[in-house]
Amino acid sequence: MKIGILGGSGKMGQWFGRFLTENGHQVWLWGRNPSKLAPVASRLGSQVITQPDQLTEMDCLVISVPIDAFEDTLKEIAPFTKREQLVFDLCSVKERPVELMHQYLPHCRTLGTHPVFGPGAESLKGYNFILTPTTGAETELAEKVKIWLEKHGSTVSLISPEEHDRLMSVVLGLAHFIAIVSADTLLGQNLPGIAGAGGTTFRLLDTLTKSVLTEDPNLYASLQVNMPKLPGLEADFIKRATDWAELVKNGDKTGFAHRMQAIKDKLAQTEPGFEKAYQDMYHLKQP
Repeated sequence: MKIGILGGSGKMGQWFGRFLTENGHQVWLWGRNPSKLAPVASRLGSQVITQPDQLTEMDCLVISVPIDAFEDTLKEIAPFTKREQLVFDLCSVKERPVELMHQYLPHCRTLGTHPVFGPGAESLKGYNFILTPTTGAETELAEKVKIWLEKHGSTVSLISPEEHDRLMSVVLGLAHFIAIVSADTLLGQNLPGIAGAGGTTFRLLDTLTKSVLTEDPNLYASLQVNMPKLPGLEADFIKRATDWAELVKNGDKTGFAHRMQAIKDKLAQTEPGFEKAYQDMYHLKQP
């Protein structure tokens, strides 16, 4: 299959360029800065789309651009797409991108997709991949894509764009928010010897905060502001954090323990056997 990757010089664009090339597809890269694409194409053994009308020659287009550039990208490529052409997006939010693909590419076979991993992954094996069909035709396409992804070891879910974004508010939005605020708090303590004093729990937190901070701040800012349900979730987190901090401030040992036990009891009902997470933590982060 002849596949064009829009945003081919980005981290995920390069990842899929490599993966698709290794799996026998002809990969072409497109972007607004050809000078960035040339060395990437050379390394991947792919080619560069130099003129927009070359997009028509592609069997499939994979859109791997920041959410803030998504609509402008669709406007730019729409005149050069063809009927029944496959178009997938890789955005970390889905409601708005899916809506925009329906608006600008009604003649194409579009499908919202979200690889729930970063460019550090070696393959699809063991990683989650979410597909968000909204019509019968998209569901039929998604089922075919699901089979292909599962052959490569991915765990695939089909859900609505709305449900996807609700989940991502927690999986990405809140997780990133906690990591960034934790990093901000830790750096404000001025404790140069803290790494040598930290146990397993701290090392996990330290790894989480640093891994998030290696990413592009503009990308993470874009994710935060483009998740409509996230502000309410973060406000709830801050309220609960304030409540917990008040228990500590007031020296309310009984209240703290009672509230923690209530959470443990609730988790035991929803996730029986969650206690093994303690041992899992040591497997995840060994010295």
